[in-house]
Amino acid sequence: MVRRFVTISILVFLVVLPLSDAVAQKRGDKKRGGELLSEIKNPQSVFRAMERAWKNADAKSISSMVGKRKAFIHIRGAGDSGGFYSRSQVFYLFKRMFKEYRQLKFEFVKFHNLERPDRRVYAIAYRSCRIMRSDKVFQDKVYITLGREGRDWVVTEIKTTR
Repeated sequence: MVRRFVTISILVFLVVLPLSDAVAQKRGDKKRGGELLSEIKNPQSVFRAMERAWKNADAKSISSMVGKRKAFIHIRGAGDSGGFYSRSQVFYLFKRMFKEYRQLKFEFVKFHNLERPDRRVYAIAYRSCRIMRSDKVFQDKVYITLGREGRDWVVTEIKTTR
């Protein structure tokens, strides 16, 4: 009986030990996978996606970069006064703006606080637009600020200056 108990104990030990290592390794892989995800979703990738979406007049992509909280938006050509807008409001705001103003150029030229990912980061882009009704062209600077929402970087502010 003792011999049978010892044999069963050894078999259980030989089966459980490798399983616990596999479980621990799997947890480690998930953690590493999460770290890789955060590397992909860094501020620079959000700014690149914003630049691509703005050049393509893609209101849906721009609004998807806004977090669950409202973002402050004050853009020439998107209403007279700035305010805080939800993701769905940002979609309609940009959709209307892209109908009324043809985007000729949108390019980021400066990035700030990228070396400190725990803080808010922002970038400055130069923009050129043609007003569809009058055919006039204007240029301005667009400031876009990103903040953390959980592990993600989301747009918290978009504003323009001349």
